[in-house]
Amino acid sequence: MEFNTSSINLITIGKDGGKDVLTIGLKEAYRAKPNYQRYMRQEYERGKDLDNNGIFKYIALKDDPDKGPVVETEWEDSRSLAEWLKEGHSDDEKRRIFRQVTNAISYMHSKGMVHGSLNASNVFITKKGEEVKLLTFKLRYTDILKQPQETLKYVAPEAKDGTVGLDVRADIYSLGMMLKDMGFNAEYHNVIEKCCRFGRNERFEDVAELMEAVDKRRFNRPADELTDAQPSISSNKKMAVIIAVIVVLVCVAVALLVAQNGSDQSQQEPQQTEQNDSITTRDTSDQDSTDSEQPKVTPSADSTQTEQAQGDNAFLNDLVPQMHTDLDKIYNSGADPATIHAKVGAYYKGLRRVLKKQGKTSTQLDAFDKAFAEYTQQKNQ
Repeated sequence: MEFNTSSINLITIGKDGGKDVLTIGLKEAYRAKPNYQRYMRQEYERGKDLDNNGIFKYIALKDDPDKGPVVETEWEDSRSLAEWLKEGHSDDEKRRIFRQVTNAISYMHSKGMVHGSLNASNVFITKKGEEVKLLTFKLRYTDILKQPQETLKYVAPEAKDGTVGLDVRADIYSLGMMLKDMGFNAEYHNVIEKCCRFGRNERFEDVAELMEAVDKRRFNRPADELTDAQPSISSNKKMAVIIAVIVVLVCVAVALLVAQNGSDQSQQEPQQTEQNDSITTRDTSDQDSTDSEQPKVTPSADSTQTEQAQGDNAFLNDLVPQMHTDLDKIYNSGADPATIHAKVGAYYKGLRRVLKKQGKTSTQLDAFDKAFAEYTQQKNQ
């Protein structure tokens, strides 16, 4: 049996000495390349000493004359977490599975190892006993555009950039997304939000802290931070003062508006006409000036047919049409496929850096990633 994946890896289930094994190798196009061969050996060295009931243990690294370097791991008849969730399970069953996943990840962390690519496709649930088995081998993609959106959303922002070394908080981000995919958006809202914050310093420090928040059910409190603190009397007084100040300011604003309206009505009609003409001229001039300062966004041909984004993702309504126009220019440049691929990758990285500098949230960046991936996939078909 062969797994269908868009990575450079070839994954199959077979037999070795009468036992079921999972073999991970390279697709034919990448087998002869030394850098990919080194990657296979590095992945084996990275995980060969892991020994935990919740992890598929590495068995051997073999040099197959036809397939090149191949990593062989244990295997049990299983389906991925993504498939398991589609079967329809109770919240208690999901919590039990999530706890087993966190136990396996915590074990990896205790051995000084970060998974770095945890998602619902490399967590497996055995058909016998419904037990978690984690695949720790990190699949590789030629670039971020090749990674499916359903797994890309699990990747922490710093892992997408590749600019810093990963620590355990990259896995914390993935665990937060896993809770979300399990349908706990409302019940564990604050836990998920803290797991998936853009800045890794703002996430839970480790798995133990994450599970403590889950177990103590602090997730249902309205505070942004997950603490045990309750509103104090002094904080209530401060809130009352703030509300009182707002009420006073509103009253003052209303009084000034009424006075201004009375003053306007007492002026002569010629003066009103002159003022109106002046305001109209000034507004037109200001509008012309404003229009000249704003960047022109040229919608692509299909922009009018694209469903408008709402809420925090509304920025895509202006960005996506311009992005389509820019990508169309790259794809229609007549360059060879390799050059086009490189230019598209560079364009993506540059645009994403701009969005990050603008302070876009991880959810907004995920929405951008999805829009970018969908359009490039259309162009590559």
